[in-house]
Amino acid sequence: MIFRAILVAALVVLSACNTHLPTRTDRPFTGQFGISVPVPPPSLKAAPVQYVDIQGNLDAEEPTADTRVFMYDRSGARGFFVYADQYGEFGFDAVKLDLTDNCLEVWFEEPGPKGQVSQHRFYVADIDEDDKTVVTMEQIDEC
Repeated sequence: MIFRAILVAALVVLSACNTHLPTRTDRPFTGQFGISVPVPPPSLKAAPVQYVDIQGNLDAEEPTADTRVFMYDRSGARGFFVYADQYGEFGFDAVKLDLTDNCLEVWFEEPGPKGQVSQHRFYVADIDEDDKTVVTMEQIDEC
């Protein structure tokens, strides 16, 4: 049986400074610290290095316990691994990623000497045309 790791196409961009998501309003409002004036969301093109959460699943009917999922950012020369849960879900939290220059290699390995190793898959994350969201594309070959 051939297994493959699937990286969710949605990367959730985290702000390095904010600990919560701001509520957008169209007018100034009064808070506990005085008057606040809403500002538009920041431009990802102006600050392409972001911390992102990456989630996916193994796409296996019965994932093996203690299966490790590896991710290597070839452009940033940083590697990570996590354990998939009992449903095959996995997530990498707060990964520093340059949205203008990245190549993510993802694969998994089952435990033990006879554990299977998945095919390596390659993804590139990029800033969408709206300058506020991130799109992820799987590459056919290595990036």
